[in-house]
Amino acid sequence: MARLSPLHLRVQHTIRQKQLFHPGQRLLVGLSGGQDSFCLLKILQDLQPRWDWKLFVLHCDHRWSEDETDCAQFLQKWLQQQGLPHAVETADPIRWDEAGARAWRYQQLSKWAKAWDCSAVVTGHTASDRAETFLFNLLRGTGVSGLTSLDWQRSLEGRDLDSPLLVRPLLDVSRHETEQFCQVYSLPVWPDRSNLDLAHARNRLRLEVIPYLREHLNPQLESALNRVASLLEAEHELVLAQTAQLWLVVYRPDPPRLLRDPLRKAPLAIQRQMLFQFLERVLPHHPSFAQVEAGIRLLHTGRGSRTPDYPGGGWMEVQGEHLIWRDPS
Repeated sequence: MARLSPLHLRVQHTIRQKQLFHPGQRLLVGLSGGQDSFCLLKILQDLQPRWDWKLFVLHCDHRWSEDETDCAQFLQKWLQQQGLPHAVETADPIRWDEAGARAWRYQQLSKWAKAWDCSAVVTGHTASDRAETFLFNLLRGTGVSGLTSLDWQRSLEGRDLDSPLLVRPLLDVSRHETEQFCQVYSLPVWPDRSNLDLAHARNRLRLEVIPYLREHLNPQLESALNRVASLLEAEHELVLAQTAQLWLVVYRPDPPRLLRDPLRKAPLAIQRQMLFQFLERVLPHHPSFAQVEAGIRLLHTGRGSRTPDYPGGGWMEVQGEHLIWRDPS
């Protein structure tokens, strides 16, 4: 067995403490070619004899540049030399926006996880990524779910009970640590030149905003942001648990509606989460803050009151003791 470094042992402790994996599991590792995913793959390979995992690897070529395609070809050869079961997916057509590319990448991860019968998809997101995501979503005005969106594990496909889990075992490891690890083990990291393109908002945040905040306001900025994210995550879990209990009391299907009186008595945070989940069921997209607030106002208005039309033409209105969804179709 390979000798384990302090970082190996830390990650293994995290896996055990948070019960991220179990022995004998089939794991699909997303390998971008960067330092974080190479660090992740190496750690899982070295822990494999102790856990009896079966590892599979997927690389996604977004075709944003010739350099990215060169990286895909290099990784294919390297993975063959390593003897790891692997696949390389190539985007067709090219998704030029970050959100579209991310959605396509997760589709491929889900597809190959099911093809290889993997119960977990593992990515190399780090504490640095979590801090950036927190700050990026804060500046966009997102809610708590957005501020804590990089969590340790979640379903890869939303509410689908058969979906593989998306697991991030490096969320307490910094990008500086993964860089040092790759250097010590001489891992063939492929530098992603697109990470230097300031046309991407995330790159500008990483390369300009965070270094400025770290230098002038808080040298421990990433730790502070991760600490806040962890605190908010625990509080959001409490809100979700209380919402789930109240949901059984106030929700009625066919047509979708909510019983107003018990919902009106709930704390505002519970009301907002309830309306968010309700609108998620009837709208073709995630509800906005303004759309949720329009529903909240109906909890305190008279019969016949209604919201403005939502995208697609539906609306909510007060009918008797219920807040009901109306669909013109």
